[in-house]
Amino acid sequence: MKFGVLAGVAAILGCCVGCTEHASNPVQATPYGDVESSSSSSVKQNNVESSSSRKATSSSSRMSQDKIESSSSRTSQSNVVSSSSRDGSSSSRATNSSSSSVDDKSYSLYGGASYKRVNVVASNADELECDDKTKIENLKGFDVAYEFNSPYDLGRDYLGDNNAYQDNKVSAISAECGSIVFDGSNGLHIPLSETFESSSFVVEVRFMPTKAGNMANIFVAEPPGSNKDGWQLRLDGSDIYFHIRDVEIRDTWEEMKVGAVSMDEWHVVRIRFFPTMSAVTKKTVYSLNVALDGKTRIATEIKSKMDIEYGLGIGYDSMYQDLHARRFFTGKIDYIRYGRMAEGK
Repeated sequence: MKFGVLAGVAAILGCCVGCTEHASNPVQATPYGDVESSSSSSVKQNNVESSSSRKATSSSSRMSQDKIESSSSRTSQSNVVSSSSRDGSSSSRATNSSSSSVDDKSYSLYGGASYKRVNVVASNADELECDDKTKIENLKGFDVAYEFNSPYDLGRDYLGDNNAYQDNKVSAISAECGSIVFDGSNGLHIPLSETFESSSFVVEVRFMPTKAGNMANIFVAEPPGSNKDGWQLRLDGSDIYFHIRDVEIRDTWEEMKVGAVSMDEWHVVRIRFFPTMSAVTKKTVYSLNVALDGKTRIATEIKSKMDIEYGLGIGYDSMYQDLHARRFFTGKIDYIRYGRMAEGK
């Protein structure tokens, strides 16, 4: 009887051993708890782990990219959303569309200035509740219009792509509803485009000086240094001057006094520089007409033809020339409008 029991136990143990031998290949635990299999199972496991790892990595990469794109999207859209939230109508929201919101690369300029192609947001934008009521139909005759009506996009060109940008090296800029405010330490840069290379043009600026200037640039196409053409509308003391230079005619600036202006009051200056046919010589000459507050102050012929090669500045010297610190404007600008003119206009 004992032998029979022992025999049965032996048989059961033999079966268990057989089960173990015919099971999957044995596994071995690593010191960190990972499981490594041998033989073909190891290959399968590695393939599974590799595939799983790739999926996890891909998923993680996609999630990271999604976060980046989402963040970028939120950043790029925030100005538009914020601006739109302050506008009362759908038409106003359309008018306040973002001028630039994705290119945050820094661009360097002659003289050390740099800027990014992103919206110029007023430093006090969140404190303002402005309704942009700009009417494009009122801007006929111009190719560029800086209306300064959206504190979340102060540099917007309402008629095209000639947007103005914040110089990284100057102070942040503030605004009031409908105007941009310069405190004597800030300004906007306009990259050169074919539009501003025109030899004949019209410029109209509505501005309010709040402090007498000393070479204070209001709106200028001022080159770095000498031997380059350019023009400047600036405030010297309480007088408005228009400066023009054609190096083929003369190396120095031709300075023309437009007239005196009062502080803390709005003024409008309009400049027209255009080619006409001389009745005497039958040759093309350039005429300069400058009006201040609706009255013509300058009407003369100029032996010049502008050849602009550098960007423009609003409220400061974007070329960082000598006496750069003196060239800042202090006051407000309601709008700046610029247009190319054809011969005979």
